[in-house]
Amino acid sequence: MGRSGAEDIDRLRRDIDRALADKLDADRVLPLLARLARATSPGSEPWLYAHRHLAEMGVEHDPWRAALFARRVLQFHEEDDGAWAVLGLAQSLLGNYRYAARAYERALAIVPENPWYAHNLGHLYDVALNRPHDALPLLAQATEAQTGEADIAASYAHALARCGKLVLAKKILKRAIRHGATADQMALWRWLDAGAPTTGESGPDPQRPADSKRKAKRRRARERQSLGD
Repeated sequence: MGRSGAEDIDRLRRDIDRALADKLDADRVLPLLARLARATSPGSEPWLYAHRHLAEMGVEHDPWRAALFARRVLQFHEEDDGAWAVLGLAQSLLGNYRYAARAYERALAIVPENPWYAHNLGHLYDVALNRPHDALPLLAQATEAQTGEADIAASYAHALARCGKLVLAKKILKRAIRHGATADQMALWRWLDAGAPTTGESGPDPQRPADSKRKAKRRRARERQSLGD
């Protein structure tokens, strides 16, 4: 790569860093990232940087494309937990729940202490894959690590109730929503208060699919923040 090319890449990288720091909208940052990806060699540090952010920033808009970007990162850096997590989130949004769970399992194996990976995997086990008993230790871990997160506590309460631990489920949820609750969390409370009746369904999902993109965006940022990225 010539000197002018390297300087252009450095300048583009600075522009992207500034745009991310200023929290510009994705539609203003994604074209810059695409330019950086095209201008750099596959597997190089700036190429990986561009593809990571293309996956992370684009997942709620185009999860299929975000999954492609994440897989490209993993071809060169198989231990990139963030790429595995974005792949898991993208596959969740696409409805490929077993694939999503495998991706989150890989992310959590790399960073076992990450509560957001534990929560997302536990929630998949409980609601999408009908494995509430497998979900419990993951959701307990996430709840203990993020005591102020009502979303996480609601997922834990849901799985507890499905495992027959209704009293503890109500205690966990009541404590989490004492300062206010979303409509989904109130629906979950009413279900618990009615004895968590089974009707062939798993019960009310504390994070309905209609909310998944909003929650996904917030949770993705927290996943990265918890790693100091």
